[in-house]
Amino acid sequence: MAEFPASPVPPTSFFEEWLPQAFAAADLPEAARRVETRLGVQLAGEGGGQWVFEVKGGAMAVQSASRDETAFTVVQSVDDWRGCLWEGRGGAIGKQAATLFRPGSEPAAARPGQMGQMGGPPNPAALEQLQKLDGVIKMVVTGGEGGDWAVAFKLGPGPIPPEPTATLSLTAEDADAMGRGELDPMQAFMSGRIVVTGDMTIVMQMQAIQMQAAAAESSGNA
Repeated sequence: MAEFPASPVPPTSFFEEWLPQAFAAADLPEAARRVETRLGVQLAGEGGGQWVFEVKGGAMAVQSASRDETAFTVVQSVDDWRGCLWEGRGGAIGKQAATLFRPGSEPAAARPGQMGQMGGPPNPAALEQLQKLDGVIKMVVTGGEGGDWAVAFKLGPGPIPPEPTATLSLTAEDADAMGRGELDPMQAFMSGRIVVTGDMTIVMQMQAIQMQAAAAESSGNA
């Protein structure tokens, strides 16, 4: 596997040079190498921009282009993107978000009764259904070292609206507890430790699609 950069590099260099090489060198399962998908990334701030990741034929190509036609887009500030990759910010949410940029990383599998991959990239099998949705889910981790940290996901193609459809907030302490396996995401949600504002419908729709895709994948591998 290609060695991860020891210190932060500009997004353009990371996405267009390091990431495709790391994907090619990663020890991915055969099923992952058969995946064909397109994902978007939009970073705001100095060095930011829009990129499209295309995975096809066991290779990844990344280009600076409009992400408007992609079914799923990661939306973040450059500072928060660097924060989860090089500073460990965001707790369990940051670790899940970082899996998109670390080929070979294994996100936690979605299981019935849980909230699935909080902050992580979608199961490729779910993308076709996610494309039918339209909205932005934002996740905020508050009170951590370095200040609040956030990542958002645009579901479905089209422009990114100025305000999220739904926002999920939790403390850095609880995000770290989830990362250690001491706090279950669904329990945190049900007890109010994950605070939801906005339209909860899109969150439930995304979770349902993710869980159905994971269940179908599991039954297909049985």
